[in-house]
Amino acid sequence: MLDSTIKLQDKGAGDRLCDFAATLDFADLPKDVREQNKLAILDIFGDAIAGSHFSEGAKEIRSYALSAGSGGRSTLWVTGERCAAGLAALVNATHARGLDYDDIIPFPQIHVSVHVVPALAALAEDRLDVITGQDFLAAMVVGCELQARLTRAIAPFFGSGLPSLLSSQIFGYFSAALACARLIRLDRGASRSALGLALMHAAGTEEMVVHATRSMGKILYAGLSNQGGLQCAMMAASGITAEGDALTGQAGLFAALYGGKFDAGALTEQLGSEFHSLNRCFKSAPGTLAAHSFAEAAILLKRELGMPVEDIQRIVLHVGSWGRTMCEPIELRRHPPSASAAMNSIPFVVAKAVANGAVELSDFREAGRAQAAASHIASRIDYEFSQALSKIDGLEQATVEFVMLNGSAHRKTVHVPLGHPERPMSREQAIAKFRQNAAFSNRPDLIARTDQIAERVLNLENETDIAAFIGAMFAKNNDGAGR
Repeated sequence: MLDSTIKLQDKGAGDRLCDFAATLDFADLPKDVREQNKLAILDIFGDAIAGSHFSEGAKEIRSYALSAGSGGRSTLWVTGERCAAGLAALVNATHARGLDYDDIIPFPQIHVSVHVVPALAALAEDRLDVITGQDFLAAMVVGCELQARLTRAIAPFFGSGLPSLLSSQIFGYFSAALACARLIRLDRGASRSALGLALMHAAGTEEMVVHATRSMGKILYAGLSNQGGLQCAMMAASGITAEGDALTGQAGLFAALYGGKFDAGALTEQLGSEFHSLNRCFKSAPGTLAAHSFAEAAILLKRELGMPVEDIQRIVLHVGSWGRTMCEPIELRRHPPSASAAMNSIPFVVAKAVANGAVELSDFREAGRAQAAASHIASRIDYEFSQALSKIDGLEQATVEFVMLNGSAHRKTVHVPLGHPERPMSREQAIAKFRQNAAFSNRPDLIARTDQIAERVLNLENETDIAAFIGAMFAKNNDGAGR
């Protein structure tokens, strides 16, 4: 049993992580790690294409980036335009977060690949030296594994319910920085500086992501950590030093933001032989993971009953602490005023599931939020909180109850959603998700290359030049490697 008053310790953790980053090679990676990370790259590409098409803020962030740094070598995947590396990472990550559709660790709920892949891709194109597919995959694993281990370090002290800190974003600065450091082969000292600079960047709270009624923060935060982490690695490569103890120092990450409470062993135990980043969920639907099981339960219950929606007098969501956060305030969650608010709402997602039999990517747009049938159902949705349903070590189960006009009541429980490590998506399902997302591209040339992109990503270790690959697959008018 971990002591909740654990003190700062293991000050060698940062050095060990930097050594891990500097020495990890593709040959060191187990097959399941290689395969999962290739699927994750494919997933991020598809999420970005669909996210740019449907999400609020996608056009605005692209416009900002092109006005701030056009003319660079790094590609905006969706449009094929080029801009400065940090700005490309910002845009591509923001697009990939646009529908809350990217992979996530179920508990604490912290996103993984979206904080790493955009930075690595942008940096690979920006460099004049050649980056191979094997180096790209090794660097990705470094970043994803750091994200997962930072998550494990805070897990014993996370509690139930939504925290104030947005650990996905905070950790993302470090994960992107160390991944980029590995990509360009920085030594331990320079990697330490990359982490130190990441500490100077690291920020993020839930205010603009969950609680604000109108904010693009939910889609933006991964963009900021990718942009910042990439910049940290590039600064360190230029000789800018910040070699403090970024993670476990007296004023390091855990002391400054987490009250000194963390599981030090989680950072480095079996580092290189056990990969905790395997414990992530590939989402089968958009929106907050907390809503997925509720939507599935509602769909199953409606199908089993075979009754018209009009026969449902009331829908009750039985929730724990985390679920309650996504149901309050109830009127806001029933009728969310923005896409971000809709993605964070269990009542809204359930209403869509009951009205339409599925949750679609277009549901979070203004027209989707205004659908009369779903809005009418949402008005009949309430929630009941039970402390017994709260979990301090995993995702809360979902129970949906239909109370009918005839007075009967029916319940359905789903313990974990599709894509959860206990119910993983198959390789075929993950590829199908990419194809479905890619079909929303506004570029016929990109849609025509969908199968080619999938094939090359799933064999990424055979790519001899990642910049050339990205240019061939995504650049505007297929204009090459961007060198």
